[in-house]
Amino acid sequence: MSIHASGESVREEIADMGTASFTTKAVFGNASSLMIATRPAGYHSEPHRHDCEQLNWLQSGELWVFVVDRAIRMGVGDFLRIPADELHWSWNRSDGPCTLVEVHTPGLQDDPLIKSFAVGLFEPSEPRAHRGSPVSEFLGAGSTFDPTVAESKAGSAP
Repeated sequence: MSIHASGESVREEIADMGTASFTTKAVFGNASSLMIATRPAGYHSEPHRHDCEQLNWLQSGELWVFVVDRAIRMGVGDFLRIPADELHWSWNRSDGPCTLVEVHTPGLQDDPLIKSFAVGLFEPSEPRAHRGSPVSEFLGAGSTFDPTVAESKAGSAP
């Protein structure tokens, strides 16, 4: 590989989060990873956190993102930052898919969701010196966290 990859060479795969899945392409370098993630209508992930900052830009559709007790409706062109270790999840309450561009710093290249297909953008002779390798941590069955507190702020479905 090299520091460049054509769009066709980065394959789109399914990222399975257990109760929800989405299609994505993922690339990474030493400090960050980037995902182009398309969530189908009705997609609803479980609350999770990771030890990395997440920057989001909604390319198409609409998406509700919940950060602890906050509900944020993202429309096309909106940006959102999720601080490291903040509990968050998303819900596509619309009738169509949405595409979210996600940057994680440090990168999520070792997260089981994308590890098997994420493409490293490195020159053949370039050393890989990742600045951390966080992974997503989902709440266990015994968690007392109630996601409906934030979700109730999303209003009625469109």
